[in-house]
Amino acid sequence: MVFEAPDLARARAAARSHLEERQSGDDKWSLGVLKPLTPQAPGTHRYRVVYAVWEPVDDFFERRDVHDVEVWAADAQDARRLSHADVQESPGYAPAWRVRHVVRVPDTA
Repeated sequence: MVFEAPDLARARAAARSHLEERQSGDDKWSLGVLKPLTPQAPGTHRYRVVYAVWEPVDDFFERRDVHDVEVWAADAQDARRLSHADVQESPGYAPAWRVRHVVRVPDTA
């Protein structure tokens, strides 16, 4: 569902309202991650999500960073979830890739 709201708090309220409208009887609906459709949407921040893979080397495993994704999200947990769709479209993506860390990118303004 796509809708417009002036900030994150009102976007969540609108999403909950739409969710309540859809719930009826035995239908089970849940509110997923809100994805801002415009960068710098009020209430969101830029996050960098780093993906890594662990590769066998002799008798141990060695971690190797394979991809960075930057997303706009409300918090680190949402950034982690939103990055999954982006990383799966990357050339060379492999299901073994795992999130190594999520960090908020400081504002440069």
